[in-house]
Amino acid sequence: MKTLIFTFTFIALFFSSLVSANKLNDFFLDVGVGVEYGGLGTQFHLPFKLDDLDVFMSAGLFSASTLAGSEVGLGAGINYFLDKNNSVSLYYGALNSRSYYTDDLEAKSELDYGISLGYKYFFNEHSRSGFSVGISYNVYADDSYPFFSLGYRF
Repeated sequence: MKTLIFTFTFIALFFSSLVSANKLNDFFLDVGVGVEYGGLGTQFHLPFKLDDLDVFMSAGLFSASTLAGSEVGLGAGINYFLDKNNSVSLYYGALNSRSYYTDDLEAKSELDYGISLGYKYFFNEHSRSGFSVGISYNVYADDSYPFFSLGYRF
């Protein structure tokens, strides 16, 4: 678990330093909490030259348990920008964690993957550093639920 947190922190600091040094002009990195961040994690935005479309991959700590261990949430999605501050998103990734005991009384955990449709508001426009807040509706095989997100773009 400590290794996972160290790895995400190192990746976030490394890429944010490149972005702030203008080495990656069209690259964005977000950190935050929410389904589209893989839980508590990071979004790596791919540098495609599309004005209204943003493609990203995410990785984060989705669940942690002293019995079943930790689960890494992975996913990918797109943001379609309605204007400079508003976007709608489509995401596929980890949406639920199920914990159970085996016949040998060993604790196990599994992730359920599914689709998420969301809305996000960027306080300083989507092409600049700043905070964002969003809401999403998430659907996987057994259930569905709404969720919020809070992030910061470097």
